Amino acid sequence: MRLKKLLTLDFIQEFQRLLSTDFEHELLVASLRNYASHGNPLRFHNFAFSMRELVLQIIERQAPPKLVKQAVWYERESELREVTRRQQLKYCAQGNISDDYFNGDLISELNEGISEFLKEFQFFNKYTHITEKYFNASPVKFFEDAKSVVSIASEALKQLDDIEDLILESLTEKIHDAVVSTAVGSVPESLSILANHVFVDYTEVEEIEVVDIGSEYIQVRATGSVNVSQEYGPKDDRVVMNESYPFSLGMKAAVGNPNEFTTDINELDVDTSSWFE
Repeated sequence: MRLKKLLTLDFIQEFQRLLSTDFEHELLVASLRNYASHGNPLRFHNFAFSMRELVLQIIERQAPPKLVKQAVWYERESELREVTRRQQLKYCAQGNISDDYFNGDLISELNEGISEFLKEFQFFNKYTHITEKYFNASPVKFFEDAKSVVSIASEALKQLDDIEDLILESLTEKIHDAVVSTAVGSVPESLSILANHVFVDYTEVEEIEVVDIGSEYIQVRATGSVNVSQEYGPKDDRVVMNESYPFSLGMKAAVGNPNEFTTDINELDVDTSSWFE
């Protein structure tokens, strides 16, 4: 099967959507070129090896060894490697946040997820090692095995997201009160242009999203609504209208103290466009 045809296959396009950088897309195409090198009995082994390296490249991007070694939880655990793949996967999920911030059950679940990922990843060794059994596979078997390699690579990347989600869900629950308190205290003065007097009745945080866990900061975005009373006219003949406007607010906290948030800006980004329509 030629490269042009390979790139149109559904399972290849689905895998492409999991990639982020230009280099990752280029490496995928190069891997598929290996598969399309008809006449080369090593083309499948070269393809499987390249796909394995593509998954490792994504892990390397998300967890550079230099940053992993700076994590508060890092301790060297191998004589052969300063940073193990297990530690890189832990950093992908947890970043530089201390284990002490999470309960023991969550850390155990995280470790189980990492172990499962590493076990599944061993699948690649079956094909990257050159053996007589896989040296002269039939074209049909060749294609099915190539499809399996892409499927395992896809599942590996999705599993990497699942491992990260364990931490994100726990983190969102733990920081909820701190985020709500910060958002409620960041009501903007810009609402004052809507009427003679504008009084904020209450601010409701509807969703909290952990955008990123970096080496220094946790980035969070809160969205919700600001409910206000807008007064018009003189004091003895005033009209009061109750309105609600959506808002968003970016916040960050140092990884060493995830409960103390500061806002990226001085006030909420409130969308009042509905009032002027």
